[in-house]
Amino acid sequence: MSNDVWRWADPDGQQRRVRLDELRAALAGGHIAPNTPVWKPGWASWQSAHEVPELTSASLGGAHGVVLNIPPPPLAMVAVQQDYEKRSESMAPVPASVAPASPEPEPPPPPRYVPVPAKMPSIHPPSSQNIPTQIGGSPAFAAAPAPMAPMPAPAPPVQSIPTTIGMPAPAFPAPHSGIEELSGSLLESGSSPDLSHLAAPPGAPPSSARLPFGRRNAPTERRASPPLDGPLFLHDPPPNVVDRLVADIKALRAGEAPKNKPLLIGAGVLSLLVVLGLFGTIIGLASGGSASAKTTPSASASARASAAPPPEVSSSPVVTTTVSAPPPPAPPPSSPVLGDCTVAGDPKLIAPRAVSGAAIEGQALGSALGIGFAASSHDAVATMLDAASLAPMSTVRTKPPGGDVRRVTPFLNGTKLAAFADVDRKGDRLAMRRSVATSPPVDVGIADGQVVWAPRGKDSSARLFALDGEATPEALRAIPLADRRGVALTFRHGSNIRVGVARGEGVLEPDGDLSKIEGLGQERGTLGSPSLTSTGDRVVVAWADRASTGEQWSIRWTSVKPHGAADEATPFTVPDGGQGDNAMSPSVASLGGGRFLLAWTEGSATSHQVRALTFGADGSPSGAPLTISGANDNAGQPAIALNADGRGVVAFLSAKGRNSFEVHVTPITCPRQP
Repeated sequence: MSNDVWRWADPDGQQRRVRLDELRAALAGGHIAPNTPVWKPGWASWQSAHEVPELTSASLGGAHGVVLNIPPPPLAMVAVQQDYEKRSESMAPVPASVAPASPEPEPPPPPRYVPVPAKMPSIHPPSSQNIPTQIGGSPAFAAAPAPMAPMPAPAPPVQSIPTTIGMPAPAFPAPHSGIEELSGSLLESGSSPDLSHLAAPPGAPPSSARLPFGRRNAPTERRASPPLDGPLFLHDPPPNVVDRLVADIKALRAGEAPKNKPLLIGAGVLSLLVVLGLFGTIIGLASGGSASAKTTPSASASARASAAPPPEVSSSPVVTTTVSAPPPPAPPPSSPVLGDCTVAGDPKLIAPRAVSGAAIEGQALGSALGIGFAASSHDAVATMLDAASLAPMSTVRTKPPGGDVRRVTPFLNGTKLAAFADVDRKGDRLAMRRSVATSPPVDVGIADGQVVWAPRGKDSSARLFALDGEATPEALRAIPLADRRGVALTFRHGSNIRVGVARGEGVLEPDGDLSKIEGLGQERGTLGSPSLTSTGDRVVVAWADRASTGEQWSIRWTSVKPHGAADEATPFTVPDGGQGDNAMSPSVASLGGGRFLLAWTEGSATSHQVRALTFGADGSPSGAPLTISGANDNAGQPAIALNADGRGVVAFLSAKGRNSFEVHVTPITCPRQP
């Protein structure tokens, strides 16, 4: 029923009471997000609005900016209904006294969620001004309405309603007079936002008097609406036309001749046209439903709403329109498959100072190469190199507040170089917040014992994976996927390595479970920081491992495919030709098609070198090992940057004195495979 009292919750967990018709109006107008949790008495748990059959049409309309509905009933049906309701009203019994209502049950705590931004409506509400109606060849006009009362003072901006995260809410058009507003919402917990701008203007009729058809026992005041472009259906005929239709229908039922035959003929023709339009709309909606059933898993929550159960039909008059689900976003272009890599030149110094506490990050920036590092604990640096000459093209620096720099990720903001500087800030609601250069960018981190995601720089977050045990997650890494929209992440969790994949663009959802790979040892200091890359349809993760703190380090790696668990860890055998001890600090980079390049550090406590090796799609070594660092370098912590043409570098730190490091890069080439 439209007067049923529901509840909805905002992202901060505040609950509000609202009638069903008000909730539909708020969803259709975009005042609240389509994935807002809702609850009504009798439910065991909260549900997303776009998953509730009673609200599907409203939430889908708010998500796509189009109101889904069917044409209004024919004029003859309106007249018959009026006559029937008047007679029913006169025979209605006097209602008995109503027993006191039982206390309303309390719902469970609402879930945390990230609102999906709603789009602006693509059509305006129907005009409430008099519409000239052509019936039976003679135009009929209604009497001019009484002058409207002065409009109230400008309402406060809609941004006061917390409906989105990461962006301001759009300015919505004035709601149509046939739609009830959120004037009856009651705050259940916390402080209430200002909803005065949603209240009906002074002198406006009650909600029961603004129905599109039915009883009209009192005149109602109309508000002017913006003009509507396109075809119009006669949804609110002038009173004189209705009275004439009612009189003619009564005359026919009494066996008398009607006085307005042209009017009846016109109403019959219009009814036939409406039925034909309704039939065409049903066929169009069926075609749209077939298209929405093919939505890929990477589609957003708004697109998934189109595949929900058939929505409850609203009685609000709207223009007939055929709506189908928007097409899913196109997958990223497939990466080329690169062959075995070789060294293309000598190491080159690109930065005279760096700290080892922040890992080096390598990224392809179009045809150029990006290297990110920390020159000091509070100085983040990103530089862009020409792939052929390794000459610096651009450099940016930033001093992020709140803590030491943990990782610097270079990326292109349009055509300009930019950088994400990850810092573990005290008081941040996301522990180990790490930025991912997706479009739009997102953050991943840990909150309330869960792996969560949030829009870039925002505190509102949504869960991706639950964590078991009491161990504190460490060394979190996250990257965009190569073959589809989404993010891959990995971190150290006690004596285990965890790997997870999330799909989506702008809104992330888990793609399978969080995989767990047990380490060789159980004590602290036996598991290194993991590195990961996305190649083909899989994610490759590598890390340093050892059974106890008294043994040497070795490297293990694994891969994870979509919707699946991680494969069993594979030990890496260090090839001959190097120093041979303590293989550690791995870095992996995609070569496309499941192939990847692995770089690592090996050597004794006083001397280390960086080497690399290509791996095929079957996980076996391919080609000869590469010596990356110079003969006189005490090197470590490699990072790989490789563009689509197969030109790249392996960057590494080279020790110069005690606790002093330089950043060097060695050019490599990995030719495209035919």
